[in-house]
Amino acid sequence: MSDRDEIANVLARVAITQDDHDWEGHARCFAPDVRYVHPKGEIVGVEHVVERARKALTPLDASQHLLGTIVIEVDGDAATSSTYFIAQHVRAAAPGGSTFWIAGTYRDTWAKRDGAWNIVERRQTYSWRDGNPDVIVR
Repeated sequence: MSDRDEIANVLARVAITQDDHDWEGHARCFAPDVRYVHPKGEIVGVEHVVERARKALTPLDASQHLLGTIVIEVDGDAATSSTYFIAQHVRAAAPGGSTFWIAGTYRDTWAKRDGAWNIVERRQTYSWRDGNPDVIVR
């Protein structure tokens, strides 16, 4: 499998492990010292990335993270990628509506360590949001 294919598989694994609440699998997608910059701040460390996802997604009835256009550039044991996403979040008991959509871009920096690709930095930006933001428990 090519490096590009391996990176694309990890990107898909990030989305699927979030929706499946597979927090151990989710953690394996990121470097231990990952830096994650998102619209509400920044976190460092894989345990904090997993906890952020767990806190947001566990109370939901369902979520689905869809990946769209992906551009991957590989340079030896380093790489970058840019990936469009749309994430649907569903919680039937949320006052004001049961769905919340977020669309945006993940811009990732990668490192290949011990033969495996991991995200070492993720920058998440939003393009648009729709629905009831109270679906996400804060």
